[in-house]
Amino acid sequence: MGRIPQWRRTVVALLTVLAAGCTTPETTEQLPICPGKGSAEEALAVLSSRAAKAVPLQVRGGQVRLTYFVPDDDEAKRHNLPMQLWFHPPSQMYIQGSIAVDSKALIVGCNEEEFWLALRPKEMSAYYWGQWDETANVDGLIVSPQIVLEAFGIIAGNGGGASTSTWSLANEGPYDVLTLTSGDGQIRKRIHIYTCDYLVRKIEYFDREGKMAATAELEDYEAVVEGFEVPTKMLVTAIGPDGRADVADIKLNSLKEKALSEVARQSVFARDPNGMDRFEKVYRYKDGKWTTER
Repeated sequence: MGRIPQWRRTVVALLTVLAAGCTTPETTEQLPICPGKGSAEEALAVLSSRAAKAVPLQVRGGQVRLTYFVPDDDEAKRHNLPMQLWFHPPSQMYIQGSIAVDSKALIVGCNEEEFWLALRPKEMSAYYWGQWDETANVDGLIVSPQIVLEAFGIIAGNGGGASTSTWSLANEGPYDVLTLTSGDGQIRKRIHIYTCDYLVRKIEYFDREGKMAATAELEDYEAVVEGFEVPTKMLVTAIGPDGRADVADIKLNSLKEKALSEVARQSVFARDPNGMDRFEKVYRYKDGKWTTER
């Protein structure tokens, strides 16, 4: 099958995160230090409380800059796509990015049962999809729905049938760091939370071998409503087995609380299986890995 682009090397999943000209987070020396939480349960409770305040969201003025590699080409490809986003808590999300010749060159979507990513810029044509109950982490998607949802505060728990996974908490300077460890002792996820406002600033995702698979850096939070803040800058990096990295650099502008009608939700937040016919390659996430359906 050859090298599949690093789109398959997150989620989580979301997104998941990402802004033209986005700077790196402040160094720990620049940040004030506040007391952290006393346990993983307490930290997760705060995140859950924020997630409970989430409201339907629309973004009309977003931008996503993609930098990625295709098989058998050492030169990175780059696209700057205007994007729109719709979010309905807790688990429905849809992103659409466009280029001049294709208004749906990038599609990222998810609902309660499924997630999907469709990519059709000039150099590639690929469709990825899977079911949430078959995965704990969506490894390898540069714009993973899981990452975007978690950037919005919808932190996935043990998920994917990983009932033996556990959370632990450590304090590292100005950050509380939540770590999700699988039953076999492998780190699956680390969440860095700034203790002074308790907003997530960085999420690290690991593959089944314990290697770094993706990172999401989150900045410039904006309150949509009181208690529900969304990062307007997200920088997501997906790292492939060859060490090359695909990057999604996203900026969200014109955030607005807005709910779609029930009819529109049934259309926007539903995966269309017939839509896969337009793509050269189709991949399904199953049993912890991507398999080729076409």
